[in-house]
Amino acid sequence: MNESSTNLVIVECAEHDSIEIDSELWLDREHHLVLNPEIDGRDVLRASFRRGTLRLQATSYVGVIPLNERVIVRVKPRVPIASLTRMVIETGHDVLALSAFREYSSRGTADDWAMDVYADALLDYLDELLDAGMMRSYERREYEGNFPHGRIDFARTMQRFVARGVPNKAAYSWFERTVDTPANRCIKAAMEKVHKYLTRSKAKPRKGDREKIARLAGQLLAFEEVGEDPEHHFLDDPVVLGLTPLPDPRAYYRSALDLSVVILRGIGIALELGGTDVRLSSLLIDTNKLFENFVRVNLAKHAARQYWPAEVLDGNTEGRVDLYDVPNPLPSPLGTPLKALASIDPGKAQPDVVLRGIDGRFLLIAEVKNTVHGKNAKAEDVLPERDEVEQAVTYALRYGLSFTVLIHPWFKGTKGLVYVGRVRSVDVYDYRLDLSSEEGTDEALADMASTMAGLAGLPAAYPPTSA
Repeated sequence: MNESSTNLVIVECAEHDSIEIDSELWLDREHHLVLNPEIDGRDVLRASFRRGTLRLQATSYVGVIPLNERVIVRVKPRVPIASLTRMVIETGHDVLALSAFREYSSRGTADDWAMDVYADALLDYLDELLDAGMMRSYERREYEGNFPHGRIDFARTMQRFVARGVPNKAAYSWFERTVDTPANRCIKAAMEKVHKYLTRSKAKPRKGDREKIARLAGQLLAFEEVGEDPEHHFLDDPVVLGLTPLPDPRAYYRSALDLSVVILRGIGIALELGGTDVRLSSLLIDTNKLFENFVRVNLAKHAARQYWPAEVLDGNTEGRVDLYDVPNPLPSPLGTPLKALASIDPGKAQPDVVLRGIDGRFLLIAEVKNTVHGKNAKAEDVLPERDEVEQAVTYALRYGLSFTVLIHPWFKGTKGLVYVGRVRSVDVYDYRLDLSSEEGTDEALADMASTMAGLAGLPAAYPPTSA
């Protein structure tokens, strides 16, 4: 699906917001539901019906979601995030690819993440191209010999043979249909670059690379008659660059050519909405997981850079602990010891971020929440959501800490560290991370790291700028 399709309706919304879709856009003439099967069973949109109107609630996925052939839903982040691309690249965050296409801007240099996306897209484009047939053109060939065919070049024949008394030879030319065109040379060069990328030595080979290499090798066989152009002169060809339109029967070459040019120039892609440089599968991003990973990855980078005597752990994996203890002796409120369910399943306390000192002590835990609280409140600063506080306080008690931290994306009010209050013996802090501008992101991340170090009692290379 293409955003420029005829009669296509584009509906805008923010993540977690709701929209209503008129019935004529999701019902056919027989009143059967017409929805994209790719999003069925995936929590990217939640549907409900009210008085014959389809009501959709966006979840934490942002990007272009094709509802069907008539409707596209474009979901934007609800908080100001200047660079989703940077966050995805730094975290290695997975994206959900749909077969519907959208257009992206190219930006920066192509890193491993972008090359993986390009490899998958190019393989799909090549399958389509080879099914439809390779583009050919007529190239002029010249030769001299005893059995001329095509068109005889009388001037050259007279000069080279007749004037020298050679009556049985002629100079001639003909046009030969060939696949060795600038467009095919461009695509072949991109294929070879992707093949080199996939076959390079890696400490940890990625899943699926072997299948991609075999698939690409088969496609390269179809380009065997296409010549090499190490100097990439084809990048000056007007058809390759899109300055001259392709013949209508070969319009399917356009996507493969645009992508090949981007690959050969080593340009990355920008995931933000908008752009017309290259068409790829619609890539959806789960901002909840992305924000959590981005915070944790950058805290780990600052910990290594500033030589913290601590490690930054993912509480969902290596940093988690049992939630419940089983006391000995067991409590006997009715006179007989009660068996503890925790002896079978102790549960897990798993904060999003855990700071553990080199002596094994837990120094800080933080819950990272990509939520917006107080969006419609008149006050600039409001309390965090109660369920988030309750979870964070529970984890602080379990890790033996006198304080807990929530980390949210900033969208209004105070930036940086905010003291919320005390729940019995546990102080609650809320850190609002400002990612609204690319220029200020590094400073905001440095301040967050320095603040966490201060709360954990670690030496910081510089004091935090927030309160």
